[in-house]
Amino acid sequence: MKLGHVIYAVKDLDKAVREWTRRGFEVEYGRLRSSKAHNAFIYFGEGPYIELLEGGGMSQLERKLTSIFYGKKYAERFEYLAELPEGWAGLCIIKDGDNLDNEIDYLRSIDIDGRYVKNIKYRDAKKRLIKYKCFYTYDYDMPYFMTSFEADDPRPVEIMHPNGIRGISRVTFHTTRKYANTLRGLVRDNTLNLSETFNTGIDKVEFHR
Repeated sequence: MKLGHVIYAVKDLDKAVREWTRRGFEVEYGRLRSSKAHNAFIYFGEGPYIELLEGGGMSQLERKLTSIFYGKKYAERFEYLAELPEGWAGLCIIKDGDNLDNEIDYLRSIDIDGRYVKNIKYRDAKKRLIKYKCFYTYDYDMPYFMTSFEADDPRPVEIMHPNGIRGISRVTFHTTRKYANTLRGLVRDNTLNLSETFNTGIDKVEFHR
């Protein structure tokens, strides 16, 4: 497994897209503008990408409905992201494969539970079919996990942003010893630098040209 992408929480997605574009990045909305996207992406030719995320990826009504129909523990992750101040907010770990069964069995064996969502499917802003599966851990201090894209892959083979940045070189993530050891057992990616502390959060994201 590798570091898939880094989440950057925002309060106003349109404003954030303008700001990151001003910084010299090519940004694309996650969905067609007419459907009011709640996220946008900054892709790179290799390595992890960035997701700009508004409202935890849902409207307030959608978060309430998620809590009612899928459970409060599952919905809490999205409520947590929605309430965060603007800035680096979380990580997603990606597996090169079409299921997370073995990884979920391992996580549950060490008391890290969550919800396995197997039917994520939508059309993005470029009308590509995006399909994958996710395991959202109930403890939202832990990164969530996803499979590789099962239909169209939105990540470009190669891209250089107007500012010359080609990718993310290093992400320093502070977390507890238990979570750090868990991630060390699952992730093989030198981009992810784990630091054991009592508090969880992204300390630094570094780029390369």
